[in-house]
Amino acid sequence: MVTEINPKPDVLFTESPASWNTRYVTPEGYVCQITLRGENGKDLLEKAGIALAYLKEHNFLPDSGYRKNGNGNGNSDGKMCPVHGREMKRREKDGSVFYSHKTESGSWCYGKVRKNGGSHE
Repeated sequence: MVTEINPKPDVLFTESPASWNTRYVTPEGYVCQITLRGENGKDLLEKAGIALAYLKEHNFLPDSGYRKNGNGNGNSDGKMCPVHGREMKRREKDGSVFYSHKTESGSWCYGKVRKNGGSHE
C-alpha cells in the first residue's frame, strides 16, 4: 500500500490582493526596492506607513526615479545625491572624475555620509 506523504495543494501560488512597491536610496548610496503585500488596502496602507516611518528614521531617501541623460550642458549622468536627493553634476579635475552639487548653505556636497552621520560638504 502506498500512502502519499505530501499531497499537492489545489492552488500552488496565490497572489496577494494588494501590493505596494517603493524604491529608496540607502545612506551609502545604494538604490533598493521593497515590496509589501497585504490582504486588503487598509492592511497594506498600515504596513506602508510603518515602512515609510522606518525608512525616514534611518535616513533613507526616496529614489526619485528621475534618471536623465544629461541636463543640456553635457555634465550630468543622472546621478542622485544619497544625502540630499538632488542631482549631482559630473566633474573632472587632474584626470579624476567625481560628482558633486552645491547645498543650500553654498558649500559643496560629494554625496557621501560621514561615519559620524554628517555629510561631506
